[in-house]
Amino acid sequence: MQRNQLTSIPHLPPEQAVELLLGVSAKDLYATATQYYQKVLSAGKLQPNGSGGTLGWIYATEAIRAHLISKGWTPSDPSNQPRIVSPDGKHAITVMRGDIHTGNPHRTPLTRNKRGNRTVKSVHFNAAQQDMFPVSRDERQVLVEATEQTLWVLLFHADINNKVVNYELSRPINMGENGKVDDWKPRFILPQIDFNAPTDYQMPEPSPDLDIMVTPKA
Repeated sequence: MQRNQLTSIPHLPPEQAVELLLGVSAKDLYATATQYYQKVLSAGKLQPNGSGGTLGWIYATEAIRAHLISKGWTPSDPSNQPRIVSPDGKHAITVMRGDIHTGNPHRTPLTRNKRGNRTVKSVHFNAAQQDMFPVSRDERQVLVEATEQTLWVLLFHADINNKVVNYELSRPINMGENGKVDDWKPRFILPQIDFNAPTDYQMPEPSPDLDIMVTPKA
């Protein structure tokens, strides 16, 4: 990726920024979010509490992997955290459930559950890169030589009562004392999916330009 591409990212809609930065299309993310919601909704009354969220997480992980494998991404499970790794091996995406602030640009979401050592390690690595996006040529080389992957979280929150799902692809940079991720930078917030819409509802057009600062239970 050229420097002029990186510097242009803050002025792009989130969908375009994600595709430019990671090669992941808005359609890939939309299809994954739809799968997540459908599986959350599929949980039966006789299943254990929380089954919907677990099913959503399982099938959303499968969906994002299925969409990205054809683009050269590779499934990986370090310390039993399911990820999909970019063709250059420098970025990874994992799926997590978020709280009610997921997708809200005015509030900071938390992960729904406490995270483990694998996430802690990745968050520390991400935080160390805070000032590396946009990056100089020398800084890019340091990033390329790093052994740890930059972790991105595809974060979901399904509002069953209102039949909507909010989601974002964001980079975790801090964890609170409660063991949950509590800060992200950048956050690429995707348009809310409203399942009250007509059956011929199509994927929304890219959202208006947002000023997103890009500093490019496992």
